Amino acid sequence: MLAPGRVEGPQVRRVPSRLVAARGRELLSGARREHLGMYAAMSVDEEAVRRALPAARERHLRGVVLRTLAPVGAATPRVEAADLAVIDGDHRRAATLPTSLNIVDRRVALLPADPSDPDGDHLEVWAPALVAGLLAMFERHWTVAAPAELSARERAVVEFLAEGCTDAVVARRLGVSERTVTATVRVLLDRYGARSRFQLALALAGRTS
Repeated sequence: MLAPGRVEGPQVRRVPSRLVAARGRELLSGARREHLGMYAAMSVDEEAVRRALPAARERHLRGVVLRTLAPVGAATPRVEAADLAVIDGDHRRAATLPTSLNIVDRRVALLPADPSDPDGDHLEVWAPALVAGLLAMFERHWTVAAPAELSARERAVVEFLAEGCTDAVVARRLGVSERTVTATVRVLLDRYGARSRFQLALALAGRTS
């Protein structure tokens, strides 16, 4: 464990900027049920994404539920659909977000000490009442945020699903692996709360034009 930083109040400590990335990885390594991520100004560092993928895959396999919020227009990592599912999880976009924020298992939160300086010192919050307030803030923005727009591949997959195509047929038509198609469908089912491919096609009717 990292040595505690300066205490700011009951069950709140300040994490120096140089230790924030390491402390974030440490907290996520202990996630058992859920990770909520809100990124007020998200840029994609492809090398950082590559380094983060193994741990993200491991959490995904352990069943850790991931929901993320990012600004409208934020870049999407250039990874396969299966890996996008473990990096972004159930993902939504919002016009504006008040701060960046990570909440692990609804018991600990990590956020910038100054929202205008996302690369500066962070606050690590364990106080239940404060974590509950941050969780409520996340849920408010989640509720009003729109699911991320369909990518070109997702639109094509949905169109073929509406025609009744199997994953194998879709894969041949798109020139990708069947595994990629299956992973794309799984991501869309989770994102839109559909219980079947037919429900998914109905939910997205009109969004592929």
